Amino acid sequence: MFDELMLPDQADLTGPTMDGTATVALRLPWYRSLPLSCVEGVVISIDDGTVDGEGMTISVGDVEHPVADLGELADVEWFVLDRATVRFAKPDGLEPGMHRVALTLTLRIPYAEPEYWPIDFTQTAEHSRTVEFLGKDS
Repeated sequence: MFDELMLPDQADLTGPTMDGTATVALRLPWYRSLPLSCVEGVVISIDDGTVDGEGMTISVGDVEHPVADLGELADVEWFVLDRATVRFAKPDGLEPGMHRVALTLTLRIPYAEPEYWPIDFTQTAEHSRTVEFLGKDS
């Protein structure tokens, strides 16, 4: 619905850091805040190569959560105006310059009251943008 808003103009592609990870900032592609438990999938590709999801984390606010554990985080809200940061393994690094970043985010949208559950309504947002990476962050 709001796919183009997911990767802001300043997508803040950073890394890899000393631990071999890189990060990308993203926005919630929905018009209402959602609990992190509604995030059912995160897939990132850089320059047409899909990033390994093993060990991927997402930070909303000051706390970093493993993507694999998001289903348990019904009490952690991702507010519409907040950026989240996804950290992922990038041991081979990134060359300075322009990179094509693609993101697919699958959300489960909890619209109905609990007495009407389960209602299986998901929204998959896909967007890509070319962003500039200036060099290795430390």
